[in-house]
Amino acid sequence: MKILFKNLIPRLFAALMLTGAGAVHAEMCSAKFFHDGGMIEIGGTGIFSIQAKMAFSQVKKTNADVCQAKVRGFANYSLMGMFSGSNDLDHLMLINGNKSSLTKAATGNRADAASFDLRLLNVFGYGAPIQSAGQRFPAQAFKLDLGDPNQATTPLTVRTGEKTVGTRQSIQTSLGQQSCWPVRYARTTDATVANLRGMTIPVPSIQSNITDWFCPQANLVMKQEIEHAGQRGVIEVKSVR
Repeated sequence: MKILFKNLIPRLFAALMLTGAGAVHAEMCSAKFFHDGGMIEIGGTGIFSIQAKMAFSQVKKTNADVCQAKVRGFANYSLMGMFSGSNDLDHLMLINGNKSSLTKAATGNRADAASFDLRLLNVFGYGAPIQSAGQRFPAQAFKLDLGDPNQATTPLTVRTGEKTVGTRQSIQTSLGQQSCWPVRYARTTDATVANLRGMTIPVPSIQSNITDWFCPQANLVMKQEIEHAGQRGVIEVKSVR
């Protein structure tokens, strides 16, 4: 069974998305991947399976805090082993101090292409720098269009609870051993339905506990751990260059 996620667009730093404003670290312009030929690859298993690649090109840096880049790539994903999809990514990322936008530049070439929303991954962090254990980030809610992009789509509401920073720890990442902050919160998607090729498909509510491991040295959430109904999943940054 295949369901396409349209306008899945995180506020990439307040969550990681495609078409929306967000907050980012000013250091993003000097991050390891932010250059022509830069690349981020993501892989995940469990309740949410994903393989994605983002390539950076046409990078322009006005100064240390103002920059932009084209972000192209692809994403293949599956939710609960039932709802799956794949699409091309083609976006323009703009960063100005602590503000950013990631806007859709063109429609993917695949027949069933849509925009994959990165807000579920939080890859680029939280906007404000993490300074200490116990630091908190506010709860959020956003809507994603769910269903066939050629039909009327149904909004899917995603809610994240208040995020709390834990004690900094050394973890193994694809870039080697790094000192990273665990950020823990609850995430819920409301029950809804999706229209797919004339059929109405029920989509159950999903409640998960999330831990994002933000690694300042890489300026990325290098690992996201997901726990749902006793099952565990992990989404990781597999490579950065």
